[in-house]
Amino acid sequence: MAEYLDVNFHAFELVFQPYKEQSGKMGSFGIFKSCVKKINDTRTENRRFIIVDRYENRDKAESRRLFISRAAYSHSDRMYKCRINLLRDKVPAFLDREKMTISSDIDLRDKELVETTNFYVDLEKHNDPTVICEYNNLGPKISDIEYYFRTLSSRKFLHISKACKAKVHMEKSVEQVIDSMENIFKFRFKARPESLPALFRNTKDSFISNMQALANTVDPKSVKVDLSFRESGGKKLISEKNYKMLSTSKKILQAVINDTKVMEDIEDFYLEYEDSEGNENDFSLVRGKETLYVKCPYKKDKKGQLDTVKLFDLAKEQYVLYKAEKMNVYGKD
Repeated sequence: MAEYLDVNFHAFELVFQPYKEQSGKMGSFGIFKSCVKKINDTRTENRRFIIVDRYENRDKAESRRLFISRAAYSHSDRMYKCRINLLRDKVPAFLDREKMTISSDIDLRDKELVETTNFYVDLEKHNDPTVICEYNNLGPKISDIEYYFRTLSSRKFLHISKACKAKVHMEKSVEQVIDSMENIFKFRFKARPESLPALFRNTKDSFISNMQALANTVDPKSVKVDLSFRESGGKKLISEKNYKMLSTSKKILQAVINDTKVMEDIEDFYLEYEDSEGNENDFSLVRGKETLYVKCPYKKDKKGQLDTVKLFDLAKEQYVLYKAEKMNVYGKD
């Protein structure tokens, strides 16, 4: 096994919308701190975690039970060090290297399996609490963190916020792309079939419903569309605007703005387009996120366990550099 693991972090802001009676008294920072206090008080006084099931209202769906197991403030770093966990419904299979057998017959007794995502929250007052979140393909995502704090601050628990939105930092903002797009030269899209119904509900676009129909016909693992609107030889189309593809592209991007989970459900979204200045641009929703790259060591003699102390130090080091570079974009008003 390698001594290090490459870990990516993505940055976003947690933007809360307080109830009318809280307006002017409590902003995003105050609401976030109140949520953390509730988490820590419940753990200390009641010896339990606050578990929120994101799928509790869905019929015949697996649960998505989330809880925050750590939210510790570091005064020297002015950051909260947090962990959000996802309880797994199914026991994974394990490989016995000596016997060359795979089995799920593991006696967990009173234990449950969890997937953990580390995230750190910067309390320096720029606009809203800025979060850097570890990317964990199997664990909780940005939309899970957003949902957890939305639920905790809502009428269900603290009754101090009616909305919570994760504003993901992108190399080029989605809003900017929507506003500047004048024509589409290339469109590429990939998603799992099970993600398409939700995407259609968010877009009401026939292009997505046609993709659904195709997926229902042949049951693929994923659906990918790669379209080019150039003449042979690679030249730009100089005819009328491609209004249909322009409309579809903008609807998908607007859905991303409206619902953070849409971004996570799309496996690939890439555009080559003409902007309002007449220039050719490109945009990738998946690869266009601002990313902090960390090479984290494993704990000594602990197979597969990252050294989380080193993980924070390394992530913070990259975040400080990122903040200094991007302050003109995400810094003070």
